[in-house]
Formats: sequence, C-alpha cells, structure tokens
Amino acid sequence: MKFLTTVAAAALILGSANAALAARAYIGTYTADPAEPRSGNNNHGEGIYLVNIDDATGAPSNPKLVAKTLSPSWVVLSADHKFLYAVNEVASYGNKSGSITAYAVDQASGALKQLNVVDSGGSIPCYVSIHPSGKFLLTANYTGGSYSVTRIKADGSLGETTDVVKPGGPMSVYNAADRPKGMFASMEPHGSRGHMILSDPSGQYVLGADAGRDQIFVWKLDTGSGKLTEVSVTKSLPGAAPRHFAFSPDGKTLYQQQEQDSRLTVYGFANGKLTPKGASISTLPVGFEGSNTTSELLIDKAGKHLYGANRNHDSIATMAVGADGSVKLMANTHTEGTIPRSLTIDPSGKFLYSLNQSASNVTTFRLGADGVPKFTGKFMGLGSPAVMVFLP
Repeated sequence: MKFLTTVAAAALILGSANAALAARAYIGTYTADPAEPRSGNNNHGEGIYLVNIDDATGAPSNPKLVAKTLSPSWVVLSADHKFLYAVNEVASYGNKSGSITAYAVDQASGALKQLNVVDSGGSIPCYVSIHPSGKFLLTANYTGGSYSVTRIKADGSLGETTDVVKPGGPMSVYNAADRPKGMFASMEPHGSRGHMILSDPSGQYVLGADAGRDQIFVWKLDTGSGKLTEVSVTKSLPGAAPRHFAFSPDGKTLYQQQEQDSRLTVYGFANGKLTPKGASISTLPVGFEGSNTTSELLIDKAGKHLYGANRNHDSIATMAVGADGSVKLMANTHTEGTIPRSLTIDPSGKFLYSLNQSASNVTTFRLGADGVPKFTGKFMGLGSPAVMVFLP
C-alpha cells in the first residue's frame, strides 16, 4: 500500500484562500482501494479535504485535497490542533489489517504533512479518538473486531501498539426483536464489530461499542503502559448493534444509539458501570416501516438536544433531553441527501452538517432556538464524504 502526501505548494495556495475566513474544516472521504477493484464503484473521494466555512451561512465550499490517502473515514485533531490522525478503513495493510496515519497540521494554511502510518490492530478501522492524557490514540476496528491503543510520540507521530483487545463470547445476529416492521437483516452469526471507542468526559474510563456482539465495554487505561483493563460489560438487546454514543456534559448519562433496530437507549454512568434508564426510544417517525440503520449521534454543548442520523430514511432525528436525562423524539428532518455517514455541529453551535455518503454531498442546516435543524439550501458536492472536523 502506498500513501501519498500533498505537494509543498499546497501551503501557499491554501493560505491565501483562507486568510479572511472565520473557520475551516477537514473532511475525510471514502476512496477506491487498489486491493479491492470494486471499491471504486461506490467510493468517490480521494482522501482528506480542507474546506472554507462561510461565517454567515455556515456553508462549506472550495474543497482542497490536502492528503491523498486511502479511505480516511474518521479523523480527529489533537487538543492543540497541531496534529491530525486518520483511520484508513481498509483490510489491505500489512497482514490484512487496516492502518492509521498521523499528520502535522500547518495551522496558518491548513496543509497536512504526513508523519507516519502504522497498523491499526485489526481490519477496517472505522473510529479513532485521542485519550485525554494526549499520550495515546484509541482505534475501533470494525471487521477486525478489536480495539487498539497506540502510543503518540512527542513529535506527534505514532509509536508502538501498546494493547489490542479482541472480545470473545457468544456471537450475535443483526435481527433485533424491536427492529422496524419490514426491516430484514442477516441471520448469519457474526463476531465482534468494533464501532466506536472514546473516553468519558472525566478521562477516567474508556468505552467501546461492539455492534457485533451487542455489548458496551468499559475499561481503564494505564497511562504508563498503555494497557486496557476491563471494568464492566453491558449487554444490549440481541441484534440491536450498539454503534455511536454520546455523554451528557456532566458525564453521568450515556446515550447509546443502536444501528440495527434504530433505537436509542439511555444509561446512567457511575464508577465505570452502566445502568439502563427507562425503555429505549425509536429514532424514526411513528409508524415507519422498512429498512433503516443509524450512524452518528451528537449532543449539543448545553446537553439539551441529541441528533441521530438515520440511513435509508435519510433523516436527522432531533431528540430533546429532559432534566432527568430522559429523551423524547421531537422531529425528523430530511438530510437532503442519501446515506448520512455522520453529522457534525460547528464550534459556534449554530450549524449542523450532514455528510451524505451515497449522495456525495455535504448539506448545511441552521440550528434554531427549538434545536431542530432547518436546511439552509446549501449543498457542497464532494465524493463519498464520511467525517468532518473543524480547524480553528
């Protein structure tokens, strides 16, 4: 596998283009994989792009390719914005694994300089986050069914893999009892599907959602050795497939979105353990029938609204959070595109973006006082967008 970096001239071009802008953002895309000839049929991106953000309309524009790399479907910036880390969602790196790539960020221009590429600890890595200590990168490997810890060096490059957790136990199926009517999924048993790994707001714990074995893991990370120690395991309804989750600002409540039954479950979180709070709720309109899977889940800074992405129904579910942490579905807003891979809220909290993978566009919504997104009429065409992060 060959990973290409941007040309040196990009810094000058991007710097002049962005000089007067209020904000910029990186967008990771799905790309064709030389090891998978058919991948180019659905994956039309080329890597990581830098876009301009209009401060009045919130609309992204003028995408510039700043890193030509394979399927950077999830990216994260370091706390000081000096480094960016991306998964390469492939299974062709080394011994049928995926990879993760480290970049140095030119904060004036937004240009990226590749530092190094390392094994992700499993195939098809789909999520990456940075531990609050700043010492480790945490990666969830989807078909690899594992969660890995990689040391971050002082220069921002990636060091050795310090731990790989690969859950075992009974296999599950994608066929939850509470799935929407008309939702038909595979009955074939399958193993772990690592979908997300993230620290809780306090930094004391690390959580991983396993969409294959229908489990949520809680670990503690030793910031010296880089080893994970299991604290608890919480099982969801078989076939529900816990995917992305979000914490309340105080870290006492976890909101878990389930991919295969299109529902959200609320948990109390204390001492590394999850306790269900009430029945799960649907992210779909009352009476919906047919196939749908969820993807991203966001919570606003005030902790008053949750936003969940529905794929096939192609909507943004707006959910109100009560004073007791309970959740109620308020509205479903069309994404103005197909198969939203993820959602993003800008740093001001005024705009929400839907990255519509199959439509190959990014759509912009304004968040009003009621929290419900309203489409601004702004589209930006971009091949197979997957994730978006803002560069101050």
